[in-house]
Amino acid sequence: MARGRGCGTRDIEQVHTEHVGEMNRRGDATSGGGHRAVLWLLLGVVLLSSSAFGVLLLLGPFVKTVGGTERTYGALCAAAAIPTAIALALLLRHPRAVAPNLLLGGSCLVYTAAAVLAASVHSQGPALVVAAIVLGTAWAVTYTAAPMIASELSDDRNRATLIGYATGTIQAGFGIGPVLGSGLRDAGLSYQHVFLVGAGLALGAAVLVVPLTVQLRRLAAANAARATAAPAVSTSGSQPARAGGTPAGDDGGAGRDVRRMLRSPSVVPLTMVLLSACVFTTMNSFQTTFADSRHLDFDVFYVTYTIAVIAVRLGLARRLSDSASDRVVALTTLGMTAASVAFVFVGSSPVLYCLASLLLGCTYGLGLPAFQARAVNLAGPAERVRMLPMAGLLFEVAILAFPIVAGAVVDSHGYRGLFVLLIGITSVVTVLGQVRGQARPPAVGASAPDQPPRPAADPAAPVSQPAGAPRN
Repeated sequence: MARGRGCGTRDIEQVHTEHVGEMNRRGDATSGGGHRAVLWLLLGVVLLSSSAFGVLLLLGPFVKTVGGTERTYGALCAAAAIPTAIALALLLRHPRAVAPNLLLGGSCLVYTAAAVLAASVHSQGPALVVAAIVLGTAWAVTYTAAPMIASELSDDRNRATLIGYATGTIQAGFGIGPVLGSGLRDAGLSYQHVFLVGAGLALGAAVLVVPLTVQLRRLAAANAARATAAPAVSTSGSQPARAGGTPAGDDGGAGRDVRRMLRSPSVVPLTMVLLSACVFTTMNSFQTTFADSRHLDFDVFYVTYTIAVIAVRLGLARRLSDSASDRVVALTTLGMTAASVAFVFVGSSPVLYCLASLLLGCTYGLGLPAFQARAVNLAGPAERVRMLPMAGLLFEVAILAFPIVAGAVVDSHGYRGLFVLLIGITSVVTVLGQVRGQARPPAVGASAPDQPPRPAADPAAPVSQPAGAPRN
């Protein structure tokens, strides 16, 4: 009898094990499909929203038609710096108060309203200032929320690749938007009508967040079902984790975590993100007026730059074993400096203009997601959830505040003086790129936040094993 009961128990355990294994295999397949659906929907949202941002870059030449200068446009951009800093500081302190997908949808709706307001402006005045402030703040939240979603689908090794997918698509929109706006202007539309087209693109992005949210919930349900099916392993003294992977009570330690971040090796790549933002905003925001000053077609820059960014972020990055490695960072930072030097000698040559734009797109396009991913990878477990909001805070404040410096330099020393300044900035980024960092191990006895499932060869297809320790 005893033997029979023992055999029966083993049979039941074997059946249970096989059942759990089958459920895990089904969960993996469902989760893999869910990750791909989320990724494609996310890329669709960021393409539409960033195209809207690109269209609204025509505010620069519009300001000149109503009596302003580059300094005026720079001041309009900088007006959004303080509200952007406040919004992203709140996101940094409470990174899970609102789900990233809901932040993405809400910011797209606000951007739509601001673009409509810009379309109603026909002269310099308070309405134009308000539109610029709201546009800058709403875009800052959009830009920060998209990589947060991408980061949650990744692990340390492919985080740079997935962040590159999201930010590469954003760069595609940056290229598409100004070219679209220029084409609409050539077709006889007014600046006001062009801005309304930008509002329509932002509204389309907000609508697309709805199916994105549905897919995210399905993915979360599939992961929860798989976790429930697996045998529960109790750990004494462990703290319950929230849905986003942060320990309970995490909000209370926000200040402590931020101070820990600023003392961690992540401060170096965060500084590189900040300085790269100064280069990006100058090249992107002042390209329309720079091209006019050299009798060039700014479509050459936006098309060439966009193709280069897409090629390296969506193509080359996937072929690299680790697109945030020391070698990648070193090469891209050197290339950014070389690109800044190349723009000094462009003159009125479309060929040199195209080559300089190509070099900048390839190096900056591969470098920025590498800097962002390295900041996350070098952070301790408790700080990781806040690392991308911190990077977003630094990046967005820089792209909004630095144009006032760039505009003043152009007014005083021309575009040659501006590129000399950019050469100095990229040289500092190159030096920082040589600094090596080592990830902090979890503190003894501390419970690290849950890691997302580690993707397989396809960055959108996860496996059931948890991610390993952080890597450089």
